[in-house]
Amino acid sequence: MLEPKVWREAATQVFFALGLGFGGVIAFSSYNKRDNNCHFDAVLVSFINFFTSVLATLVVFAVLGFKANVINEKCIAQNSEMIIKFLKMGNISQEIIPHHINLSAVTEEDYHLVYDIIQKVKEEEFPVLHLNSCQIEDELNKAVQGTGLAFIAFTEAMTHFPASPFWSVMFFLMLVNLGLGSMFGTIEGIITPVVDTFKVRKEILTVICCLLAFSIGLIFVQRSGNYFVTMFDDYSATLPLLIVVILENIAVCFVYGIDKFMEDLRDMLGFAPSRYYYYMWKYISPLMLLSLLIASVVNMGLSPPGYNAWIEDKVKYKIKNHLI
Repeated sequence: MLEPKVWREAATQVFFALGLGFGGVIAFSSYNKRDNNCHFDAVLVSFINFFTSVLATLVVFAVLGFKANVINEKCIAQNSEMIIKFLKMGNISQEIIPHHINLSAVTEEDYHLVYDIIQKVKEEEFPVLHLNSCQIEDELNKAVQGTGLAFIAFTEAMTHFPASPFWSVMFFLMLVNLGLGSMFGTIEGIITPVVDTFKVRKEILTVICCLLAFSIGLIFVQRSGNYFVTMFDDYSATLPLLIVVILENIAVCFVYGIDKFMEDLRDMLGFAPSRYYYYMWKYISPLMLLSLLIASVVNMGLSPPGYNAWIEDKVKYKIKNHLI
């Protein structure tokens, strides 16, 4: 919780969820009438986003917990079979196994009890046995994030669901709709200001933007695409987005003037917004965003940028040594 990266990613999630910094919200709002109740819309969207995030969190961790439990059960079954083989071969004495434990249908608690007994009795020889502790906490700590969460962890978990093909189809349809919904707002944030400023045909500009975005997106579907996704996600979508939001806050509150902005809202809404917004926009938000930006820059300076890469030769060398 004390790492700046955690808070930077949390802020980025809020920006992505609410569409802040992309221009999409501003572009959509430009189609509203002047006397539209933007205060109600803003509060409603924030609450919907909050409850959607809570629901998504419950679903994600429930699926990851289900997957970890299934893998842990398989781990216990496989290691129990190994213990039975060691008992038959005489590597482990039958006397150290409690009589009430049936290794053919062992529970998680009984397996951990047997594991601890063997570890204590066979202290020097224990590493040679290659037994796994099968702790569900270890499986939960292995939980992946980013693209791995959607295309690896969730996909694997759904193979264990009842009627798994149905849930797999529904899940990937959800991902397609989520991507399309996100792109509508992003493209609108690009098209609307250009059309309003240069008076070009919206249809032609939309086609050009979509073709350009499609061409750039092709680098993500190469064999090395995952590295580009990681690079874009870590260095082009988080810090620049934070800087854009800070500049928007400064432009409204200090360049245009927060007092003038509040007066515009009063004229549009027909009532004066709460002073809470005044102090949040002028003091609290810029201070928190700047603190987050400084902490992120310092953290990036202390830890050089990098990412994990797959090196086939090293993997083959390790596997060969392990077999030897």
